[in-house]
Amino acid sequence: MGATQMHETNAKISYKQLLDDLQTSSTLIGKSKSGLLGHSSTACLKVQDASPPDTLTDRTEVDHLNIVDQLERGLERNEFMLVFQPKLRVPEERLCGFEALLRWRHPVHGILTPTSFIQTVESSGLSGRFTDFLLEKSAETLSDWAACKYTTLSLTISLSPQELTRGNLPGKLVALLASHAVDPTKLEVQLKESTESGPLDVLLAAVDSIRETGVRVAIGDFGAGGWSPSILHRLEVDVLKIDRSLISRVPGSSEATNVLEVLIRFGQRLGKQIVIDGIENEAQLRWTKNMANVDCQGSYICMPVHAAQIDDLVAGHGLATSSR
Repeated sequence: MGATQMHETNAKISYKQLLDDLQTSSTLIGKSKSGLLGHSSTACLKVQDASPPDTLTDRTEVDHLNIVDQLERGLERNEFMLVFQPKLRVPEERLCGFEALLRWRHPVHGILTPTSFIQTVESSGLSGRFTDFLLEKSAETLSDWAACKYTTLSLTISLSPQELTRGNLPGKLVALLASHAVDPTKLEVQLKESTESGPLDVLLAAVDSIRETGVRVAIGDFGAGGWSPSILHRLEVDVLKIDRSLISRVPGSSEATNVLEVLIRFGQRLGKQIVIDGIENEAQLRWTKNMANVDCQGSYICMPVHAAQIDDLVAGHGLATSSR
């Protein structure tokens, strides 16, 4: 057996053991997760999310229909917007991209995150309209960045596996990006690990079709245990974004640190770019700098910002010297 085969075999074994361990550890860690937009210890410009005392989910059928009506009106009235979570390349500490996050400027409840309404979107048949919204806004954003010569910035959008396999998504991507004169390699479509992703062969074909357009594909929440190692080996993706729960006890816990190191090395041996989500303090950022060729994001680095604030971030932090 050659050295490369030995490394891949060891990676498979380590990852299988890792998933078994994480079934317990990630559950415990998950209980201590803070909200997506916690308090930042940096001077970064912030987007404040105001959530109502109760969300728009878990209501009666009448309320559900009312929320669907509000969602449809919100799309028509331009109440939805994107904010942008910066990604930092280490160790150079320069901006390499952003993750686009959906927000609803609700006329009564204020700014709402998707946790308040995404279940209704998915159960009411509105997913396609929201996907079109995400794609259009993302293409516009990338076009604006190109005009500003931000040539190394990438933009990540999240889609469910079900939405990824629905309709002519590759065709939409090609037409939309071409109409905005956007380099397709600057867009990254992220899907979450999910046990409800549908037939595997359909998902594999969808991922391959998207990558053939030049658009990159990422797995989000990597390491949360949604998929088996065999699925991860068969999915030809470009990026693995490690679930934010896995950095929460690093570097204080040697066990958690070892687990995360194994996961990172596993992905890198498969030739994937690694993104570490959930950097919440200086110690975690210092630890991340010791891991070669990774990108990271989290509230310690910067809270999500509005599009108009990106120029200030670029001026203050600079751009990564190259895209990956």
